[in-house]
Parts: sequence; structure tokens; C-alpha cells
Amino acid sequence: MRKYHIISLLIISISFSVFGCSSAGQVNSSASNYEEVPMPEQALSFEYPEPDVWAKYPGGSAAVLEHIKMNSMIPEKARLEGYSGRLLITYVVDKEGNASMAEVLRSPHDSITSMYEEIIERMHRWEPAVLDGEPIEQRYVISSYFREGENQ
Repeated sequence: MRKYHIISLLIISISFSVFGCSSAGQVNSSASNYEEVPMPEQALSFEYPEPDVWAKYPGGSAAVLEHIKMNSMIPEKARLEGYSGRLLITYVVDKEGNASMAEVLRSPHDSITSMYEEIIERMHRWEPAVLDGEPIEQRYVISSYFREGENQ
């Protein structure tokens, strides 16, 4: 029996096994504990400058990583055709707090690309980043390494 591993990083590297679960949510809940999710300095650009207040996600960075983990399952097509390699994808949290505009810079398989685009679209609504008192768009990066492994 095979076990599939994804090593994912949003800001720091975290490894986890993927068994295939699902959860989704789109509603901004006032009861949620929103926490800032900063990005490393090298991810900033003229188009996406460092904000005064980073975009906030319910539960912060750990919750973003958990959302990715809980919605990741190696697509059957990738499993059959092989999928080892690195995924590098960026997305933008817009002025309304929606995660969108996924841009794939590198992917080991088209079906994995599609899976991550869906994961990004299904994120809970963020509180947007703020610069000079105004909401701004902010870019985020997901880098994951996929490899096939054996059960231990």
C-alpha cells in the first residue's frame, strides 16, 4: 500500500501525509479569530508592497496550512502517471478578502495544479491587508514538494 507525502510551505516548511479529507468555507464569521499572515521579505514587490497590516486569515498561518492539508488528495491521474516534483503557485488576497488569481510557476502534474487552484478558491474569506489606512491586494506563495513513498 502506498502513502503519499506533501511537504508544503507557506512561510515555513511543514511536512504531512495526505490521506484525503475535505472541508470548505466561504463565509467571513465575526466569531473567527483572525490573525495576520505575513510573507517573507523576498516575496514583496513594487506591485505588492509590505502593508502596514498583513492580510488576516481565521486562525492565521497554521489555519491556512491546515486548510491546504485537509483539502489535499493526490488526484488519481497524477498517481497513475507519476507526480514527483515541486509545485510553486502564487495567489492574491484581494481588497475584499477573496483568495484568487492563482498563478502556477511550476507544477509536477496538471491535475495537482487544478487541485491547488480549487484549494485556493475554497479558502475562507480573509481580512485584506492594509496600507495607509486602505485595503490593498497582497500576494502569497505556496511551495510544495511531492514525492511517492512507501508505507512504513
